Amino acid sequence: MTDLDRNNLNPQQFVFWLPPEGHMIHVGPEQQPVALPQVPLPIKIADMEALGGAESLPGDNAIGEGVYDYLRQFPECLNNQEYAELLRDGYSHFLADLAANVVMLDKKEVDPAYVFRKLTYLKILRLLEPDNAGLVWQLAHGFYALALTFTELPQVRRNLLDAMRFGQNLLKLNPEDSAALSLLADIDILIGDYPTAMNRLRKLLDLLTDESTIAKIKARLERCVEIGFPDHPLMDDLECIGHAMQLYSAEDYALATELLERLEEDAYFMSELKSADFLCLLGMCRLKMEDRSGAFDALSQALEMDPEHDQTRVVLESV
Repeated sequence: MTDLDRNNLNPQQFVFWLPPEGHMIHVGPEQQPVALPQVPLPIKIADMEALGGAESLPGDNAIGEGVYDYLRQFPECLNNQEYAELLRDGYSHFLADLAANVVMLDKKEVDPAYVFRKLTYLKILRLLEPDNAGLVWQLAHGFYALALTFTELPQVRRNLLDAMRFGQNLLKLNPEDSAALSLLADIDILIGDYPTAMNRLRKLLDLLTDESTIAKIKARLERCVEIGFPDHPLMDDLECIGHAMQLYSAEDYALATELLERLEEDAYFMSELKSADFLCLLGMCRLKMEDRSGAFDALSQALEMDPEHDQTRVVLESV
């Protein structure tokens, strides 16, 4: 296996092609020459085979489409900076397509898969504007929101770490970014790092002037002091819910119920993260275990928390 093979994240669909030194593509109505970077470029295997195999020179369109599709799958791949710059210099219509998709996805309610796609596109656009605080904020806030989306809890750790990474990038751009400090404090609490969360909240207090916001930050700070050093991070509990969801889908209702009831008995979790979604899932698990009384109790609590929780209403009708 060559180094190029090892770096290929999708060898079933792409092959890496190293352009000859000085190789040009030609763009625009005037066919302006653009030199290709001297890095391996991903080309679709189907396009290479249509040209006669690995020894052939791919056409300009095949190069652009290969780089564009590969980067959308793997925005943090090796040589991603060179790939993004190639799209900017030689295939600007692809970047316009990315930007249009981001705007479109901002305009409507979309499911988590589309949110993740939007965040992937933002990662690509940021390769060309690493100091664009607006892009970085969208990434930090987007991954945080995705991490706490109930159906995405099996991936909560990965999404929280991405949110933290982009939040820290924001602070590098502006150490007094209050939105970034607030977001990172929330993440610190979820991962159990209360001392760091408290430091961020105290710094926030020095930056803010709005009295109502200051009061909210002080309340959060007092809550951190009250909790002190929790014996486990809340992120572990969120992962536990994600695991229970997967067990429910696999029809292992007994273990799913056991995990959720263990959380129900955890005062720390219930005070910080109890939600209608959690209670609804608990009720569904108890129904599968023929515990109708326990299911009714959980589902009734879910509706008390969120009277508009549609899934709970549907499930409750079957109790």
